[in-house]
Amino acid sequence: MAGPERRSEGRRSLLLFLALLGLLGSCCWGPVASRRAPRPPPCPASCSCTRDTAFCVDSKAVPKNLARDVISLTLINAGFSELKEAAFAHLPSLQFLLLNSNKFSLIRDNAFTGLSHLQYLFIENNDIQSLSKNAFRGLKSLTHLSLANNNLQTLPRDLLKPLDILSDL
Repeated sequence: MAGPERRSEGRRSLLLFLALLGLLGSCCWGPVASRRAPRPPPCPASCSCTRDTAFCVDSKAVPKNLARDVISLTLINAGFSELKEAAFAHLPSLQFLLLNSNKFSLIRDNAFTGLSHLQYLFIENNDIQSLSKNAFRGLKSLTHLSLANNNLQTLPRDLLKPLDILSDL
């Protein structure tokens, strides 16, 4: 009798162990699988995006629903004329910003606030007539700046003073 009872007890222990293992898996491992990194926001219709770049044509405004970790943004033929304060603050990881062939005529104070990692800024072939004195404030990593082919007549005094490591203008 000891043999069949022992087998039955062994099966019961095995079933209990498997049930506990299943319960443990559903309560502990299940949430781990659901804690995946959040999906990046969808790419705006006027843009073509990869994981860390966005190339936008004919945008009506600076695209707001881009992933925060975008490091490169190209904005061409935009349908607005002014870069307002903190226009790109929602993209703190930007390192490269190309704003060529748009209709920009004015860049306001602190337009690039929050872009402490930005190294390359190209604002070429626009209609910029004036720059605010503090347009480039906060760009402590900027090494390359191009304002070629705009309608700038004069630049504000000390415009480039805060750009400590600017090496190419």
